Amino acid sequence: MIAILLSTYNGEKYIKEQIDSLLNQSIADWFLMIRDDGSSDRTIEIIKDYCAAYPQKILIDESVTENLGAGKSFMHLLEKVDADYYMFCDQDDVWMSDKIIRTWNKLKKLENIYDSNCPIGVFTDLEVVDSNLNVLMPSLWQGDNRHPEYTHNFYKQWINRHAVYGCTIMINKAAKQIVLPYRQFEGIQGGHDTWIEYNLIKRGYIDYLNETTIHYRQHGDNVIGANMGITYLDELKNIAIKPHLLFTKLIKDYKRTRLFPFKISFSKILYYRIVQSLSTIVRYGRL
Repeated sequence: MIAILLSTYNGEKYIKEQIDSLLNQSIADWFLMIRDDGSSDRTIEIIKDYCAAYPQKILIDESVTENLGAGKSFMHLLEKVDADYYMFCDQDDVWMSDKIIRTWNKLKKLENIYDSNCPIGVFTDLEVVDSNLNVLMPSLWQGDNRHPEYTHNFYKQWINRHAVYGCTIMINKAAKQIVLPYRQFEGIQGGHDTWIEYNLIKRGYIDYLNETTIHYRQHGDNVIGANMGITYLDELKNIAIKPHLLFTKLIKDYKRTRLFPFKISFSKILYYRIVQSLSTIVRYGRL
């Protein structure tokens, strides 16, 4: 059985479309567990209407009612729910009708190779759309120059913007065991997807399906959005103007290395950052 974990916060505008897209999935071997993170609109009312209409399919967790922030809220659900596989769901997207089956098929193939006792995760590409589902970018990876293959190199992934989005990840039960307990990154609401991918790179296996499976809605009110259009060259230019940003970045690097339950070489992070900076300068000739 696949558990879909949905954390909501003031999502009344789009939550129905999202849940309906789950109900329209091509397979039925799943259930939806929802946790609201302190909404002040009609989100909870809408959720409870769905729970009443689909009592075996859609459930709500009300064991913790205060606002946790997106990352802690999702990982609270992961800790509480028992299933064979887990997916994470944002409140304002629309899933393609075969999203679950395509991701699950990829994960099952990997389990046949590495064994189901191996912690495994799979993630996919996203189609970026506006509030009315008009396509802005057919592939977030291609359109925003993101590299899913970097997940096969821990330090390269660490220093680059990520292709892994929580709303596309599926993990198996063995993966759940290694990503808990969760430690929240300082200063952000999310980070559960980054936490999961780093743990899987180091202690399991993570791979990707080079296909879009989700209409990733960007509407201006996203709790955590796509943050597109910023290149590494842009970051270097900002650092050249404001050198203190480099120290801020390195301090953040160091603090994050201390959170994980495995050894991370800070010197390797420095090495990869220096090499990437030099190669960027050589490529473009100047900042």
